[in-house]
Amino acid sequence: MVEPAIESAARRVEVAARRVEVAAGVELHVEDLRPATVHPDGPPVVLVHGIAGTTADWARVAPDLAATRRVIAYDQRGHGASDRADGRSSYTFDLLLTDLLALLDTLGLTAVDLIGHSMGGVVALRCALEHPGRVRSLVLVDTAAAPAAATGGVARRVVSALLEGAAAVSSAVHAARDPAPTTEATTETSAAEATTGEGRRAVGGQGAPAIVDEPVRSVHAGGSAADRALAGFDQLDPEALVALGRELGAYPSMVDRLGEIACPATVVVGEHDTTLRASAAALAQGIPAAHLAVIADADHSPHASRPLAWLAAVDVHFGRLAAPRVPGRPEPLPDQT
Repeated sequence: MVEPAIESAARRVEVAARRVEVAAGVELHVEDLRPATVHPDGPPVVLVHGIAGTTADWARVAPDLAATRRVIAYDQRGHGASDRADGRSSYTFDLLLTDLLALLDTLGLTAVDLIGHSMGGVVALRCALEHPGRVRSLVLVDTAAAPAAATGGVARRVVSALLEGAAAVSSAVHAARDPAPTTEATTETSAAEATTGEGRRAVGGQGAPAIVDEPVRSVHAGGSAADRALAGFDQLDPEALVALGRELGAYPSMVDRLGEIACPATVVVGEHDTTLRASAAALAQGIPAAHLAVIADADHSPHASRPLAWLAAVDVHFGRLAAPRVPGRPEPLPDQT
């Protein structure tokens, strides 16, 4: 069932899709949302999705955010309708950060409110540390300041499971199109092979807006985590999956630098994302001006599974930006129901 607040918000915004060149041979698909009837209030909000995600990941929350603010969402390189880069060496967190900065420069954006989910949260966190003048505030959603390999065997198995699960999802996508028997892929190599062929079709066209153009249909057809995964993996460059999956287990830890982040931050995590609950608490504890919001009954993507509760947490975040700052560490936010 479509939540009324989401459907009505979609009618209050205008969206334009465009392509932005961020590197030689790499253009990103970008969706620019603005209020339809009022002047945008405050700096733009930039949404950064996670591995195997697309702009459609934000379909249940972006229209509401854009009812009063300008909102920028984009497909990262190798994802969605953005261009695919040349080989695994072209998929690193360094380059994802460079892409984000190039996008901000091209759009003429200086300081923005940055919202990053999962892998996108790592990119957002790095941006705040390395380019603090570009980030007015942070919302970090189900992410971590340290790589999986640094947090123990359980987390390492999560990264391995991600790659193996990707292969299974890719196989399911193509099996649905072609009923011929397929072999289940369980390694990085077979994960890449499983997404070749039709799934690796050219995506260099303009691309229709995924957020607002069909918001109601996207909610009807893809509310579950499985549906979102199917859509994302279907458009994912297998080289990006393997390379960025490895990066998730090897990027430099930022735990010791969290105290350098001066901007206000909200750390959001789904109640049932048990793998990242401790990481979220560590982020909220390490960033001086951070709050923690645990979204009740939510999974790894609370903005999709519990959009109204997620929006409530983000509304509190923006409300804090407008309020006078009180010295001392803030108390964590209560669980969002």
